[in-house]
Amino acid sequence: MDMDIAPAIMRLNPPPDASQMQVIGHAEGPMLVIAGPGSGKTHTIQLRAVNLLLTGQTAPCELVLCTFGRKAARELRQRFTASALACGFRGDIKEVQATTIHSLCRRLLDSRAAMAGLRWDYRVLNEEEQLVLLGQEYDAVFGPDRGILSRRGWRDGVYTVTEAARYFDRICDELIEADVVAVSGRPFMAAVARCLQRYRQLLLHRNAVDFAHLQVWAHRLLQDDDVAAVARGAIRHLMVDEFQDTSRVQMRILERLAGMNGNIVSVGDADQAIYRFRGASVANLLEFPSRFPGCRVAKLTTNYRSHRDIVAAVDQWMDTAAPWNIDGRSFRYAKDIVPNEPGAHHDYPAVISVLGRDPVHEAKQLADLLLFLKHHGVIGRYGQAALLLHSVKGGVSGPYLDGLERAGIPARCEPAGHVRAYGGDEALVTTVH
Repeated sequence: MDMDIAPAIMRLNPPPDASQMQVIGHAEGPMLVIAGPGSGKTHTIQLRAVNLLLTGQTAPCELVLCTFGRKAARELRQRFTASALACGFRGDIKEVQATTIHSLCRRLLDSRAAMAGLRWDYRVLNEEEQLVLLGQEYDAVFGPDRGILSRRGWRDGVYTVTEAARYFDRICDELIEADVVAVSGRPFMAAVARCLQRYRQLLLHRNAVDFAHLQVWAHRLLQDDDVAAVARGAIRHLMVDEFQDTSRVQMRILERLAGMNGNIVSVGDADQAIYRFRGASVANLLEFPSRFPGCRVAKLTTNYRSHRDIVAAVDQWMDTAAPWNIDGRSFRYAKDIVPNEPGAHHDYPAVISVLGRDPVHEAKQLADLLLFLKHHGVIGRYGQAALLLHSVKGGVSGPYLDGLERAGIPARCEPAGHVRAYGGDEALVTTVH
């Protein structure tokens, strides 16, 4: 079912393209939007939200825009607010929820804390506080299984706490039943599961939850049909950005909040899934249509950001990248990314291949290229250049850092998770994930 698109949206400059209008005009039922890079996916779902308000399809308090992290949620709210005002909406924009899945879980747990075994004034532990608690209660959590854990190298307290937190979070993300694993007959994993059981009891005793268990308790609450019905009743339209970054437990929470035939629109791209190390599951994208009967699938494939040569090179590479197709099974939605109309970018060689005899030779060619780009004003500072590697360990990044240094090019090396906004003159060497 489609709805009219408000005239104010059609008067925007530039106006939405045909594919974006298909999403903006979607009125009822589930939809999955496969959005390529630079295709305006966040802008599109914002305009759909604005259109729902302008056409009277929903009240602001019934609209939820959801994304992965707090920073992304703040940006989503800011951009949605700007779009709504630009289109002339005069209702109470503050009633629209632009939030994270964690915040939705906390709101649910706040109203049902006792059902989860918590008091109303429970605390949410951040990652550092979680590690501190595990360290303080080390003997209580790990002591009974110390012998089994030590055989896998979990002897040092700091190492054990850090690794255990990672295992605990992944078990929660994947909705793995600790009770089942604890009697599985696999000694190490059974010991980890028993440690998790003791840690959960400790959390309840301390009247606390960590981020992972915030989702676990919310998921358990939503298994109660009455609780799910009340939570669902407050949401008429649910839109999820960066859906490829959701984990298994988050998918199940969204599923319960939307209902089997609910008004949920999820936007994502398997090719941009970079948080699998944090438990995100690209399977959520692939399974979405089967979990929501009658789901429509739309694709945003025009790249408005990059030069046509870059678009063509990346599109070809993604289609032939072996990890996406294993044993004949596809792990991505096929799509052909196309560049913006001719003339959007100047005609210059945007894709250059550097083939070296070894990393040292390759690094010299890279340095020569950066010097050329800087000398001719293509880049104004070296901070506009980034080298993506599969690792920042010295054995991989060392030859490139040395080559840049020999050429007099300042550079900094950081893992992708630590990269910060930066406006200096150092070229960035980081990882692709």
